[in-house]
Amino acid sequence: MKDPVTPIEKRVPFFYDVTLRDGNQALAQPWNNAQKEDVYLQLLKLGVQGVEVGFAAASDMDFESCMGIAKLTASMAENGDESAQKVVVASLARCNRADIQRAWDAVQYAPNPRIHVFLATSKLSMENVLHMTPEQVKERAVDSVTFAKSLVGNKGDVEFSAEHFGDCLDNMDFVFDVLKACVAAGATTINLPNTVERYHPMLYVNQVKQVVDALPKDITISVHCHNDLGMATAATVESFFVGATQLEVALNGLGERCGNTNAYEVAVALFNSGVPSPLHMEKIYETALLVSHWSGVNIYSRAPLIGAEAVVHRSGIHQDGASKTKNMKKGAYRPIDYSLIGRNENDSISFTSQSGRTAVYEIISKYGYHLSLEEAAELQPILKSISEKEGELSAERVLDVFRERRCNVNGRLIFNNVEVIPAENRFIFQFKKDGFADNRSITAEGPIEACLILMREIGFPLELIKYRQVVVSEKDPLWAGRGLSRITLSANGKTVEGRGISSDTLKANMRAIFSGVNLLYIAK
Repeated sequence: MKDPVTPIEKRVPFFYDVTLRDGNQALAQPWNNAQKEDVYLQLLKLGVQGVEVGFAAASDMDFESCMGIAKLTASMAENGDESAQKVVVASLARCNRADIQRAWDAVQYAPNPRIHVFLATSKLSMENVLHMTPEQVKERAVDSVTFAKSLVGNKGDVEFSAEHFGDCLDNMDFVFDVLKACVAAGATTINLPNTVERYHPMLYVNQVKQVVDALPKDITISVHCHNDLGMATAATVESFFVGATQLEVALNGLGERCGNTNAYEVAVALFNSGVPSPLHMEKIYETALLVSHWSGVNIYSRAPLIGAEAVVHRSGIHQDGASKTKNMKKGAYRPIDYSLIGRNENDSISFTSQSGRTAVYEIISKYGYHLSLEEAAELQPILKSISEKEGELSAERVLDVFRERRCNVNGRLIFNNVEVIPAENRFIFQFKKDGFADNRSITAEGPIEACLILMREIGFPLELIKYRQVVVSEKDPLWAGRGLSRITLSANGKTVEGRGISSDTLKANMRAIFSGVNLLYIAK
């Protein structure tokens, strides 16, 4: 059941991906054209509505890539591919006519082409980077949008970015003037980049809100946030709730310096907040792994949603909560049911010195063994002591301790063999007691009864409570397929489960009883 979250409005966000441009330009080894095509096709599978496929004027290779993807999209669309028919294919261009013409020459073949022009509007950049006056910047911006619009006509559209918008706190009136003039010249999407993240997100979000209020309602407001302070997702998500509809994102958060807004984090945060998602969310994890492989950029182990550690619980308190809610859509210590993003694991519990009995229970249970929480509690201090010396214990290490301490357990008694003489209902046991070898012949109706009689004779009286025999699960690679006898025994007010494992079911039964006795009678 979904949480009763009511979004501010029912707008559907427009995911505009910049991985092939902003993400690619930041790679130590940028993709070639064939690799870019692989990324693009994965973007279509993910369901993004817009893709900035490159910077056509940057190089001949980038131009060829942009044109190749535009033509590929056209071909796919002609063959009935709905994602190709709908996706916006864009090239970035500086505010000069040569760049803009090059962009159009490349993307014009796409069903929905876009020219995305940008120019800085902050005082810092105008004075120290562009060396232009505000009047010159406005004139250049309007001329560029006008020229771009003349090229796209009714086939495509024009986006204008006020670069370094996040630095425009002290000249917002000038920004409003430029943006209104660009809208009048034909721009239908206005992008507000937080080109360098310097301040707390709501300062930027407030700026976005001012632009939303200042421009006509039919203009699409876009945000493009870099992650210099680690808050790009927050700034992007909150901008949506003040009126920004186009969200410029990158797969795996790739991009200059600390990267661009991570597409997955934005999508899930909005989804959890009750906003309809246009993305095929179940493709997120698959996409993340592919992009990491293609880019050569490893996924940080604690990256939200996609990192290896994102589903791991080590604290005993967290493990207990995770265990109790593991079959629920909303977990005590996880943000989503991870199947939402195509990740087929929800709560991974490992053992450290901070772990409690729940970790033991969950780890052993995953190997197909049944144990009680009481047994898990008895094993926990043993494992804790080992972990204090060795660090985090692998699941296999925990299983080894379980095998040693709870299966075929040796102690005061060591089972060696039992010989059956069917005609006489006689069972001859060979074993050691307190280090000394012994043979006993017992007459009984069956082997379990005989073994219980033996225990009384040698000073270990006990009562059989329950008996079960199963096969060791294939999840345990060491003992898979062997017989597992689980015999619950009681003595002196204490109850234990003895486990015996053998390819011979008779010996499995005997070992289970011997194991139980060793657990019941620990001290001499």
